[in-house]
Amino acid sequence: MLEPTCYDIMAMVGKGTFGQVIQGQCRSTGDMVAIKILKNCDHNGQIVKNELRLLQVLREGDTKDSHIVHFLEAFSHSVWTYLVFELLQQNLFDFQKQNNFSPLPVRHIRTITAQVLVALVKLKELSIIHADLKPENIMLVDHARYPFRIKLVDFGSAILLPEVCHVQEPYIQTRFYRAPEILLGLPFCEKVDIWSLGCVMAELHLGWPLYPGNDEYDQVCYICSTLGLREHIFSSLDQMVELLKRMLTWDSRERITPSAALHHPFISMQEVKASFEATRYYQLSQEDLRASCKDSSLAKVFLGTEKGNILCQMLPALLLTLTPNKQFCQKN
Repeated sequence: MLEPTCYDIMAMVGKGTFGQVIQGQCRSTGDMVAIKILKNCDHNGQIVKNELRLLQVLREGDTKDSHIVHFLEAFSHSVWTYLVFELLQQNLFDFQKQNNFSPLPVRHIRTITAQVLVALVKLKELSIIHADLKPENIMLVDHARYPFRIKLVDFGSAILLPEVCHVQEPYIQTRFYRAPEILLGLPFCEKVDIWSLGCVMAELHLGWPLYPGNDEYDQVCYICSTLGLREHIFSSLDQMVELLKRMLTWDSRERITPSAALHHPFISMQEVKASFEATRYYQLSQEDLRASCKDSSLAKVFLGTEKGNILCQMLPALLLTLTPNKQFCQKN
C-alpha cells in the first residue's frame, strides 16, 4: 500500500456487516471522502484482501465513466484497513425510506437501470461479478445537482469470474436479491447481477421488495409464485425409477445386467455431471460413492470431481416447493 494521505474524521456515514464508513476530509486538498474501515482478523482478513484485490482490478480497468465508485487509496494501521473512496450522497434504500418508500416514477427507474447496466457491462469486461447488488449499494452522486445520477459501490462480496468454482461461502448475494441458481446451489456466472438488478427495479416501482423471503425456502416459494416452475427440473429420482423399470421386468432376458446397471446414469451420474458438476448435491453424491469404493474396478465407474465446493444445495426445499401437498420422510 502507498503512504497514506492524512484525513480528518468528520462524521459517521454508516455501518455494515464487516465494517463502518466515515466521512473524512483530506488535509492537503480539503476534499471530502468516504473511508471504509475494516478489521483484519480471522475470516474478515481474507474478505479485506479480496476487496483490495478487486478494487485494484477496477482501478487498473479505467472505470471513470462506468458509474462505479472511484477508489482513491488504501492504508493500514494496527489491525485496521482503511479504504478511501470519493464521497457520494445517499444510497437508494435511504432515499426510498426518506420518501416513505413511495413508488418511483418509471422514467427515473429507467435512468437508474441504464446506469447500473453500464456498470455491469464494465464489470463483465473485467470478469468481475459484483454479487451483492441491492438498493443499499447503489448510491446517488449528488441528487440536487445531478438527479438520479448513480454509482455502484461495495465490492466486498465481489468475485472474479475465473474463480467462481472456488467460492467457499455458503451463499452470496443478499437474500431478497439472490438469484435462483445461488439458492439452489447451481453453477453461476455474472448474470446473478442481472437477477439482482431486476429485483431492484421492481422494488423501486412497488415500494417494497419483490421477493421478501424470510429464509431460502420462502425465497424459492416467492419466486415460484411469480415465475412458476421451470418446464423441466432435473431429478435423480427420475433416473432411479428408469433403472428400477429395467430391473423389474417379467422377462429376465430383458432385465438389465449388473455391468450395464453400473454404467446406468443413476449410478454413474454422467448426465448430472454434464450440467450440475459444481453443485453441492453432485459433490456429496460423489463423496458417498467414493467412500464406498473398495477396489479399482468399481472406482473407475465414478469419475472424480474437481476441487471447489460452490454452494450449499436446497434440494429438500425444492422438493417441497415442487410438491407442496406431499410430505416426505426419510427412512433410517
